[in-house]
This record gives sequence, C-alpha cells and structure tokens, in this order.
Amino acid sequence: ALMRTTSMLENANMALIVLDASEPFLDLDEKIAGLVDSNRLACIIVLNKWDISKREEHDKIITEVRDRFKFLAYAPILTLSAKTRQRVDKLHDLILEINENYSQRITTNQLNDAMDKAMRRHQLPSMHGQVIRIYYATQYETRPPKIAIVMNKPKGLHFTYRRYLVNKMREAFNFTGTPVLFKAKKRGEK
Repeated sequence: ALMRTTSMLENANMALIVLDASEPFLDLDEKIAGLVDSNRLACIIVLNKWDISKREEHDKIITEVRDRFKFLAYAPILTLSAKTRQRVDKLHDLILEINENYSQRITTNQLNDAMDKAMRRHQLPSMHGQVIRIYYATQYETRPPKIAIVMNKPKGLHFTYRRYLVNKMREAFNFTGTPVLFKAKKRGEK
C-alpha cells in the first residue's frame, strides 16, 4: 500500500491526508505525510470522524496533529464527519482555494515589495564579515510556487533567514495549503 501511495503522490499536485480523529495516529500516517512534503504537494489535513471523537479532546487532537506534522505547517486542518456530512461541503471550497494558491503567479514587483518590507524589518545577516545583498526576487514556476532570489552570495542565505522570508511571503500573499520554495542564485545563473 505504501509503494502504491508513493507512486500516486509522485504524479499528484494536491494531497488530502485523511486521519481518523477517533483513533491514535499511526506511524504510517506520518510516513505518508512525509511523502507529501518531499513531493512538494499542496495539502489539506482532514480529521474525519469528528462527530465521534471525544469533545474534551478536540484541542488536544489539533495540537497533536500540528506537533506530529510540523513539516506540513502550511496545511490547513479541516474537521469533518463523512457519516453525518458535517462540514463536508467546506472541503470542496477549500480544495478549490488551495488549488488556486498552488497555481498563483505573483508579479516580480509585488514580490520585491514584500521582500523589501521583510528585509527592512529584519536585516540580512552577514557571512564572515561580508555583506550579503538580495538584488531582487522573481517567481519562475507555479505548482508549487517557486521563487528565485537573485543575490551576491547565494550560499549566505541561511536557512533561518529563508524560513523568515517564507513566513513573510505567507503573510503578504495567500499561500495557504501550499509549500513555497526559494532558490538563491547569482545574477545570470540558471
């Protein structure tokens, strides 16, 4: 089953990770979620059987999902019950919204405005005393959104600053349910 799931996810654009809210989560759930992340897919985490899960544990279940699937922090969580059809209609709307987010193209001008605001708020750290400059950012692909950051020292873009920029892009644009990928490169580099 895991091999079949792996091949299906390699050819997919979006994944719904359906978890049983009335049962403890399995290691297999985590493996499948890891495959969704490694394939850079748009994602929704669906907690089914919400009607029979214990009410006093609802917040605990959501917290456990967020803790266990930290790498899918961009994925919204939707609670529903397939049996009683509770919130099933919201799933359709959410799929359409996330597909739009996954396919959106942000203009270079808009990206650079958001990037400038982020850099003014938190300066880029230097690398061994050398000043690191970001010249501009541009989106070069969709599904998922991929953004090239053209800079003087691409190796100087520390992972923490990259994460900071991703968070700022999420604040500026609607990237709910989709990963945002950055590629640091020099001018003229492909």
